[in-house]
Amino acid sequence: MKCQVCGSESGKYPLCRVCNIKKEQGDIIKCPSCGRWHYVNQLCTASISHSDDQSYLYEKKQSLISKSEQAFFAAIKESLPPDYYVFPQINLASFIEKNDNSRYHNELFRNVDFLITSSTYNPLVVIEINDMTHMDAERKERDTKVGKICDEAGVRRITFWTSYGVNNTYIKEKIAEAISSPVNRIHHFSINQPVGDTNTIPDGSRKKVKKRGCYIATCVYKSYDCAEVWTLRRFRDNTLSQIWYGRLFIRIYYAVSPILVKWFGKAKWFERFWKRILNKLVKELQSRGLSNEPYIDPN
Repeated sequence: MKCQVCGSESGKYPLCRVCNIKKEQGDIIKCPSCGRWHYVNQLCTASISHSDDQSYLYEKKQSLISKSEQAFFAAIKESLPPDYYVFPQINLASFIEKNDNSRYHNELFRNVDFLITSSTYNPLVVIEINDMTHMDAERKERDTKVGKICDEAGVRRITFWTSYGVNNTYIKEKIAEAISSPVNRIHHFSINQPVGDTNTIPDGSRKKVKKRGCYIATCVYKSYDCAEVWTLRRFRDNTLSQIWYGRLFIRIYYAVSPILVKWFGKAKWFERFWKRILNKLVKELQSRGLSNEPYIDPN
């Protein structure tokens, strides 16, 4: 849901965190005429548009995307190679089809922030702009479902976090990487299987994917693209992978960590335990000169 006042992501609430504070301070009120939230000194749109105080069930939004999304949209457009297009607020059902006889495709009635296509409008890359509301359990569940649907359909995905600002160089590199990389479809669902239930698919039917994710770190820091994980990924690729016992550790890590995250990833004690360890490690690595700037994994 978008904040009714500023247009930022607000989760399941009509006001974002910032505007809610302004509401508590009395700067923002719920208008008795139109039933919407706005600044106390702002004229009600209902009284401006019709003097007879008639109320309407539907009302046009002030903007298709929030101010934060507008900044990312501008950077994405500048980063696109020639003959590629980007579209905001695209419904999954407009570029993904479901290959079964089910009458209900409710899982496709979700919007993604941006979609990059070729000049022939072939869907290529989904871009999501995440703020802190995506840390909520409901939003995480939604993001997981959308991610699995895109993986299954062969649509690449990129996530940018608003907390790290708009980094044009990083955005351009990530888009170039996504566009140029081969499509690697991941089999999450079977025909007529409810979306979200992936445990019934035989392991042999899944495509093998090169494991690159920092499973525990991503679980702890809630993102594969954040300052702490960028430092850890540099350590993995530039230090551990260069020595035999480092490579052995990586192999063991990728064999064990997905299982740990699957069974304990939602437990608070698991997050607290590993966060203490990883915070110390990240601090030590950064003191040795490892950067926390945006990082792209080598092919």
